[in-house]
Amino acid sequence: MYKERIKTFLLLFLVFISIFLTKQLWMQMPYDIFSLFERREAISANFLFTDMIKPDKYQLNFNEKNHTFFYSDDDNNLWTSSRVFLADIFSSNSVIMENISAKELLNLHNSRSIVFYFPENFNTYILARSLGVQKPGDIVENIADINRIYFYLGAGEPYIIFSNGKENLKVYSSNLNLDSIKNRLKAIENADYTYYYPIRETLNVNNDIYIPYRMSKNLPIVYVENELKTDDIEEMRGIAEIFFKKDIDYIREIIENNGSILYLYNQKVLKINQNGLLEYFSPLEEPVKERNLYISLNTTSEFLSNHLGVPKDLYLSKIEEIESEGNLGYRLTFKYRIRGIPVILSKDIAEDFIQIDVFNSYIRNYKRFIRRDMNININEAEESKQMLSTYYIINNNYQLLEKGYLEDNKLSLEAIDEEALKEEVLSSIKDISLTYLDPCNNKQNERLIGVWLLKVGNRTYAFDAYDGELLFSEINS
Repeated sequence: MYKERIKTFLLLFLVFISIFLTKQLWMQMPYDIFSLFERREAISANFLFTDMIKPDKYQLNFNEKNHTFFYSDDDNNLWTSSRVFLADIFSSNSVIMENISAKELLNLHNSRSIVFYFPENFNTYILARSLGVQKPGDIVENIADINRIYFYLGAGEPYIIFSNGKENLKVYSSNLNLDSIKNRLKAIENADYTYYYPIRETLNVNNDIYIPYRMSKNLPIVYVENELKTDDIEEMRGIAEIFFKKDIDYIREIIENNGSILYLYNQKVLKINQNGLLEYFSPLEEPVKERNLYISLNTTSEFLSNHLGVPKDLYLSKIEEIESEGNLGYRLTFKYRIRGIPVILSKDIAEDFIQIDVFNSYIRNYKRFIRRDMNININEAEESKQMLSTYYIINNNYQLLEKGYLEDNKLSLEAIDEEALKEEVLSSIKDISLTYLDPCNNKQNERLIGVWLLKVGNRTYAFDAYDGELLFSEINS
């Protein structure tokens, strides 16, 4: 046990050093495409693989009545601090495990705790490897994938719960000491934060989603610009040289009538669209008949690090299995945050900010559309409106939500009891999150719009967070 404590202490020390150095890295080398031309490995592939699989939402439970949510970890380092404990527990073969019910896990939200939510189910083995665990222990054999991790921080023995919504694995370890995270939670509790409450209590329906009743503060005012200066031909040629690793004299250049530029070398193609979307294609060098996610993620890490660098706060949001001409691979989709808030696109310029088709050691397709924070100093007092809570949004737009629910389920308003219908509609709310919406109308000086994103049944709605206006809705595929 003494050796285990020494190992834990050393791991904690390394994490704190990592946090310090990471902050120094961002202070000294902010994300900037121009500097990346000279320093293409601003963030190493190893760092990216560790950092690409991370939560997109953080639930902090202080007690039965007080809860809040964060979308970023920049200010508190909760996830960064927790990774050392996860690495330790993943590598151990002496943990105590038991399965618990979904109801038990839900009730534990009333205890002092943190829940880390991931954007989708991630393979448990891959998560362990991303934390630097070379030989994961018993946990990966008992739960194949997870989409959330619960840390109990109350009185008594600490423990961690790994869950995918159906299976819930409770794990104890004799050398698990979470005092450092408990102290961070205490500091957050003493600060100003927005209170969230279960819909089950606020709207009296059978739903475990949390919503805020009143917002404690407004979102920062943010203006963005395209990452790529498509009107600068020399800059575009520099990008082509990065992708093909050849001098521009050996690369064929075609400027299309719409202003888009094509670069070709052998069978590889790079297209830089006038709207800022970059597209790259490279044929596979050999058949890939067996897919390997770990190899594919490492390949992606290295590729991103060496091709224009990695935007700050980028995270993996979706993993899809794909097949192309008999070759087996993955489509990886990445999102990112600006000032701690996730960003979504309002136009079909790109499906998402970064999308990669990877076949083990080979990148076949790559799409990138990145917008950078212009860091314009704005007087926050100019935003005189108070941000609306989702409680207000839901109440004021219930008829719209009801209409969509009836259409999707092919129901008639006359054929169902009004109160029963309301229960069904509100119970079908799957997720609520605060995001920035990028209108994508301008190459620069584009103001992001704060929105509440509601996933209700098969539909997604985006409502302006300040006036409640519906900005868009879509039926999920």
